[in-house]
Amino acid sequence: MFKGSSIKILLIGPQQSGKSRLANYIADREDISQNGYRPTAGVRILEFEKEAPKNPKRPGSEKVIVELWDMSGDNKYDSCWPAVMKDAQGVICVYNAENPKHEQELEWWVNQISKKAGIPAAQNVVFAHHLTGKAIKGQSKLPKSLSSLTVHDTSIEEGNQTIHPAFEKFFNSLMLSIYEKQEKEENRLMN
Repeated sequence: MFKGSSIKILLIGPQQSGKSRLANYIADREDISQNGYRPTAGVRILEFEKEAPKNPKRPGSEKVIVELWDMSGDNKYDSCWPAVMKDAQGVICVYNAENPKHEQELEWWVNQISKKAGIPAAQNVVFAHHLTGKAIKGQSKLPKSLSSLTVHDTSIEEGNQTIHPAFEKFFNSLMLSIYEKQEKEENRLMN
């Protein structure tokens, strides 16, 4: 990667799972209040700068622009999904851990977005978001078909203890995957 580069991360999941509030929190936006539910129309993009982890193959440090694409959980926008998925490098799948129906929908979301976009499991993460109360680490489990994905219990109430560490871990892992992919492509071109 080079200075000023960007990465595209999709934020997906069922309606009323807390995606927009999570996006605001991750991007350090002011509006994380609970002023009622306002569904996202289509998609909204939040951009912020973040220090990338050190690339083991290149000297120095760099900042990247993170494009966080907060996708609506409403299927009526599915006609725009292919355009939204284009060039995505990572996926955060969010579901309301307090809603058993959402857990059942999780597999559908991963299949419809992440797999169709060709994003490997290593570049996906699941946030089992607790809309009320505190998140209990290790409380949420994924369906067997999604066992290759990492799950983090999160809550706005405990954002500094749950959301920021989960995003940081995912972001660093995603960047290292991108570095590795770039190195393989450079080696392929040189041979």
